[in-house]
Amino acid sequence: MSAFLIVPLYLIAIYIIFSFSRNKESKSANGELTQYKAMSCSAIVFPIGWLVMEIYRRFNDSVSMETYRDFMTMLLPITIIVYGIALLFFRRSLKETKAME
Repeated sequence: MSAFLIVPLYLIAIYIIFSFSRNKESKSANGELTQYKAMSCSAIVFPIGWLVMEIYRRFNDSVSMETYRDFMTMLLPITIIVYGIALLFFRRSLKETKAME
């Protein structure tokens, strides 16, 4: 059921990432800074999600291996979604700062 929500958001994030990487502003110093900021925001999603699942699994022993595997499988697309959304927001803030100059 969660795949119906995750997959479209994942595809949108992939489109955002590829459209930014093909744009010439991504090659500039500000574009690289934008990518770095977006990556630093998304890099914490996977470890925190893993930690939450491990804590839940240790205190609630009824988590099946299938549920654990499904949760871990969903963490990677969620991380990419967060990266795409952060890239979109930082790119917009980059354009606003250029317009102010």
